[in-house]
Amino acid sequence: LALAACAPKPTEAPAEAKPAEQAKPAEQAAQPAAKEKIPIKYWIFWNQPQVWEEPFRATEGWKKMEESGLEIEFGTGRGGDAGRTAVAAGTPPDVGDLGPQFDFALGGKLMDLGPFIDASETIKPEKFFEGNWTNAHAQWNGVQYGIPAHECYVRRGLNMNSRLVGEAGLDINKPPETWEELFDWHVKLTKFDAAGNLTQFGIDPYDAVGGAICDTDGWFIKEFWGIDNAFDPATGTFALNDEKFVQATEVMSEFYRYMGPDNLQGMRSVEGQGTWGGSYNAQVQAMIIEGYWHPGETFKEKPEVSALNVATWVPVPSFRKGEKIQEFNGHATSLFAEGAHAKDAFPIIEFINSKDALDIIFSTIGWLPALKDYVASVDGSKFPGLQFYLDSATTCTKAYGDNIIPIRSFISTKGTEYREQAFRDAMTAKEAMDAWQKDVETEWAESGWKDKWGKG
Repeated sequence: LALAACAPKPTEAPAEAKPAEQAKPAEQAAQPAAKEKIPIKYWIFWNQPQVWEEPFRATEGWKKMEESGLEIEFGTGRGGDAGRTAVAAGTPPDVGDLGPQFDFALGGKLMDLGPFIDASETIKPEKFFEGNWTNAHAQWNGVQYGIPAHECYVRRGLNMNSRLVGEAGLDINKPPETWEELFDWHVKLTKFDAAGNLTQFGIDPYDAVGGAICDTDGWFIKEFWGIDNAFDPATGTFALNDEKFVQATEVMSEFYRYMGPDNLQGMRSVEGQGTWGGSYNAQVQAMIIEGYWHPGETFKEKPEVSALNVATWVPVPSFRKGEKIQEFNGHATSLFAEGAHAKDAFPIIEFINSKDALDIIFSTIGWLPALKDYVASVDGSKFPGLQFYLDSATTCTKAYGDNIIPIRSFISTKGTEYREQAFRDAMTAKEAMDAWQKDVETEWAESGWKDKWGKG
């Protein structure tokens, strides 16, 4: 029995196997249909913003745009002839700033942004400085074709190299207030070698925004000489040979005659000594007239020069001594009417006016927007000279805005040509201004604007 108890029991025959039931797959959460990617071309004409792409793409705002289905191409350096050609050929980007935005608006190449603004929770006119919101790159005939973006804010300041000024025996704390005083500084700061070649100069008055004629940086001579009749919008007439234009052209010409136009041209031809900050960074140019961006750009490009930078009011003619002039203007970003997916690209405009994007733009290049609250939050000590510009917006005695004239590109091109004729003594200042007036009147008539101006 014991043996029997320990013996293994016979295995019972298994029941007839049943076909295995089909295993039910685990219930999966319903997945939304994959969104079709929308390719967006976002182009701008500057090269410097290449540094934004990586940090832009790392922001939550950019990621949200991508999650919503946007596949964004960020193209820099897309202006000039290439930008104009793309627009003319009907193959523009969807969104961006290629430079001559006003010309594109006049040509019917930009979309009316009114409906997008109405639907936006972030883009509202009251948030922007009025002069920027209504400038020629943003608005025409009451239609909003662009939103101030990338680089805006004030455009007038005299930046000085404190080392060069001190070495010339001048007091950086008592800067010139009139153009006569500025010329005296120019003479003291200009140097020649034994052969008569220019080795250092005080200021090139037409460099940077000093040379602005009816463009994104305003109209320098018109503002500083207080010329109110350069263009009369009520009658559609010009007065480019006004005696103040003649006087200003003669004043400016003296700076070039002292240096020698060819001397200056030779210096500019040296690599690294070009305009818009090149010669200033090389410390062969002691003073330059630039906008608020100068402190930040100089800090990034040449920190050792930035440490010497001091900004102050641009001098005025003696008959306006005591006045402090500032100009509000800047660039705008638009949707291109023939962009393949322009109607889907407005989130880009909202993004570049967001704090995340603005912080990147300011910290990498030093550019500011036209947003009042953001500018109010900026630390002016970040870049030497910046505080002057921040203060100037509210302490100026006269503020100017843009010049909204349909043929402004022509006006600027011809004005630049004729002022050089004057400082090279190929024409008197009066002859140059008379020729400018004649050419502009001819273009105004031949372009058709004379007949249709004021008729809607």
